[in-house]
Amino acid sequence: MSGKFYAVGLGPGDPQLLTMKAINVMKDCHVIAVPRSGAAENVALKIAGDFILDKEILECDMPMIKDKEELNRCHERSADAISEILEQGKDVAFLTLGDPAIYSTVMYVHRKLAQRGYQTAMVPGVPSFCGAAASLNTSLCEREEMLHIIPATYKGSQAEELEGTKVLMKSGKTIMKIKDQLADKKAMMVECATMENEKVYQDLKELREQSSYFSLIVIPSEDRQKES
Repeated sequence: MSGKFYAVGLGPGDPQLLTMKAINVMKDCHVIAVPRSGAAENVALKIAGDFILDKEILECDMPMIKDKEELNRCHERSADAISEILEQGKDVAFLTLGDPAIYSTVMYVHRKLAQRGYQTAMVPGVPSFCGAAASLNTSLCEREEMLHIIPATYKGSQAEELEGTKVLMKSGKTIMKIKDQLADKKAMMVECATMENEKVYQDLKELREQSSYFSLIVIPSEDRQKES
């Protein structure tokens, strides 16, 4: 009988925000897979470190590129490597920051393995924007307010027209470009939410230099902008 594949959400960065289910799955799995794409790999291993000390680690290439064909080839190779382990009857936990259902590359591999007929499961984690809201000591939406989660690289004009609170994910590379555009929006930012090197900006205008990849912007609803 083949093993089972788990996409495991580690939360935003603080190991104390790991769920008991994530910890138990990591402990029970034979192999721990992590993305080999730079910072994300190191952070994932650091968060989970105490629970995977005796585990075999499989590094999977997950380059941060936009070439869809090359990305698909990388995902296929990762699925191939994991398939070999699953065929041995071993369970695999693939670690991902935040929640696997939210902008996570692990889902591309998860989908390929499911299509190949393997057992797959997802372990939810605390999303980064919830961790950021806690660091900002504020709620994201109340009453009838809507909440929109948007990649900061999104170029559609519709985003500006959306009502409610907007969260711009992965905003590190574009932060200095959009900072001035948000000057009158009461925007806030958290870099490396809940991690040891966390930086919190209650006003985005306070930002003076380029931030890291793990940066997230919160733009309050128009009603809240008027209240503050």
